[in-house]
Parts: sequence; structure tokens; C-alpha cells
Amino acid sequence: MTDSSKAISRAALVALGLLMVPLVASQVVEGWNWPPRAFVLVYVLFFGTALAYQLIAKKMGSWTHRAAVGLALVTGFVLGWSNMVHMSEAENPAYLVYFGVLVMGGVGAWIARLQARGTSEALFAMAVVLAIMTVVQLLLSNQAEVAARQAIGHAVCAAAFATSGLLFRRSGLAGSK
Repeated sequence: MTDSSKAISRAALVALGLLMVPLVASQVVEGWNWPPRAFVLVYVLFFGTALAYQLIAKKMGSWTHRAAVGLALVTGFVLGWSNMVHMSEAENPAYLVYFGVLVMGGVGAWIARLQARGTSEALFAMAVVLAIMTVVQLLLSNQAEVAARQAIGHAVCAAAFATSGLLFRRSGLAGSK
């Protein structure tokens, strides 16, 4: 088996394992009625995230770099997932703006060619933009309780992006010595 087919197999198995959580929850939690296409979409998202980690992290030597990649991908997944849920529940296309944060980070990492310093700067920018967007949402929302709950989640994501940026920065500094 080649390295790339091993990475694909590992990502497929990780995604299948993660898919068991919503599958079991749909049997146990009352009112959780996902159609089959939702499970397919979730599997594809899990698989894509796991595969991205496998392909990026295998080229990284240090644990800080791997941790930074993992934290950034998981946080991006959580932010994207939570905003998909908010969009589907509120039917508010304004939540699409949060996907801009993910696009900004992806483009920044691509421009930096996943080098530690450039990627850390992209993650810091993501954290700052997400924090600003959260404050604006709090100020403009007419549903204070909902906005406050979302703000907490977005603040946690901003902190996780900043932490990932710090890990990338540390990895880059360690590699330059």
C-alpha cells in the first residue's frame, strides 16, 4: 500500500468512527431526524478534514506543527459546522459571512505554502476578523440571548485559531534555530 492510499484509508476510518456519534445520537436523542443525505454530507466533511490533516501533517516533523494543523482544521470544521446549523435553523444568509473567515484562512495558508510563519499570520488574522465579526453581531442583533450564545462559541473559535497561530509561530521559530 502506498503512503497516499494509507492516508486515504486512515482518513476514511477516522471519518467512519466520527460518523458513529451522530448515527448513535439519532437513535437515542428524541427529535434528531436526519435524512440519509445529511449523514452522507457529514461523512464527506469528516473525511475531507481527516484527509487534509493526513496529507498536511505527514510532511511536518515537529509535534507543534502537527498540533497546530490539527487545531486549525478542527476549529475550522467546528466553525463551519456551527454556521451551517445556524443557517439551516434561522434561514439567515448572513451567516455565510463566517465562511469568509475560513476562506481567508485557507487562502492565507495556501499563499504561505503552509510555512509556519505565514500560516501563523493567517490564523492570527482569522482570529481577529472572527472576533470583530462577533462584536458586530452582538451590537446589531435583536436577539440578545441567541447572539450571546453564538458569541461565546465564536470567541472560543477565535481563541483556538490564535492558539494554533502561536503553535505555528513556535514551530517556525524552532525550525529556524
